[in-house]
Amino acid sequence: MIINWTPLADIVETHDRFLITTHVRPDGDALGSEVGMAGLLRQKGKDVRVVNASPTPPRYDFLDPDRTFFEHYGHPIQASDLDDREVAIILDLSAWGQLGEMAEFIRGFRGVRVVIDHHVSQDDMGATFFKDSTAEATGTLVQSAVAALGGSLTKDVATGLLTAIAMDTGWFRHPSTRPSTMRGVADLMEAGADVAGIYRKLFEQNTQGRLRLMGRTLSGLKTDLGGRVAWANISQDDLRETGAIPPDSEDLIDFTVSLRGVEVGLLLIEQARGGVKVSFRSRNGLDCSRLASTLGGGGHKAAAGATVGGTMAEVEARALAAVRQALDSATVPSQT
Repeated sequence: MIINWTPLADIVETHDRFLITTHVRPDGDALGSEVGMAGLLRQKGKDVRVVNASPTPPRYDFLDPDRTFFEHYGHPIQASDLDDREVAIILDLSAWGQLGEMAEFIRGFRGVRVVIDHHVSQDDMGATFFKDSTAEATGTLVQSAVAALGGSLTKDVATGLLTAIAMDTGWFRHPSTRPSTMRGVADLMEAGADVAGIYRKLFEQNTQGRLRLMGRTLSGLKTDLGGRVAWANISQDDLRETGAIPPDSEDLIDFTVSLRGVEVGLLLIEQARGGVKVSFRSRNGLDCSRLASTLGGGGHKAAAGATVGGTMAEVEARALAAVRQALDSATVPSQT
């Protein structure tokens, strides 16, 4: 799908003060896309602030070495600090529920709202949407916007966008990776993005807490339906006792579908403020976004999630029931 970026170019041309934000528990695509979009706007001489509802996970500190780029809403940034913003650019989400504590501010925002996203699900956010659900990453869309608006792929911009695309394609191993993906990555590498260096910073600087959490999570892996479904739970006690932090759970869902014969994997994480975050992955063509929608969430066909009220046992039962029903009615062949 080819996006017409002319409306965004007009917005950039006629406004000066921009706010960029993304979803709670930001991942590599969210944060890397913010780096790319902020770089583009600053090249255009714009005043830009990047403010998120969640703190930046430590593994992404290399995107903000001076600790000045990403700001945390409520800690200490308040709504009044952002009253002068004319445009809010919302990246990598299309649903109010994904904005966390930023949702109220964005709902009441009197300026122009822009959404750039590649997820299937979508709320009416009163925004100008630039959306392509076939894109492998929001970072891909931002890279397209940089080119369309005459921006430059500086080293910082390229590093952010490569991080975004690499993380949302599972480091180029997911089916969403296409020849065009690699051509775009080549452009980012030529602009100074260090693939090997980024990989080391993301995957070879684990903390003891993350490794302990990984071990505990894998040791508790459970299966059902003759091994077609695998899932694991992470409680608040697991985090405390391993010395891990919530962002340390990123990517652990992938282990559930790495088990031979598994078609659908789930990871359930108890939230500090109540409820359980459920992540789904499929390897048989089953639509995870539909699964997540039954729990009030959304996402992509192969990867989706939802945050659900209730205890771990209650949410686990609901999520597994949804998976079993989907597999029972699915026409996709089971793996062997």
